[in-house]
Amino acid sequence: MKVPDPALEALWKNALDNWDHDAAHHAFLDHCERNQVLDEAAVRYRGMKGDHERGPGAEKRLKAVLMLAMSKLELQRAEPKAASSVLTKLLLVLFFLLGSLLLLLYLVKT
Repeated sequence: MKVPDPALEALWKNALDNWDHDAAHHAFLDHCERNQVLDEAAVRYRGMKGDHERGPGAEKRLKAVLMLAMSKLELQRAEPKAASSVLTKLLLVLFFLLGSLLLLLYLVKT
């Protein structure tokens, strides 16, 4: 069971009361993103899609939620790759140094 978030409820009420103002929706979506509850925003906007007057705006906001979620996933996906890339480079440098050292020792002995 989710713990009620009074700030989320207040921001959603503000978005409903100011449906035609982007700032109200931006504040709501920003709060959802910061608190990792974009799914809650999607559920609420999806519920508004059937409304005759608010449906087009709800569809627009639902696309914004999707874009926020996709960008977050893309960032999460890219982070481990960067770390493994640095690790790969480090291993290659160490391998090269070890090979050079072994070659130098061989040449010194012969």
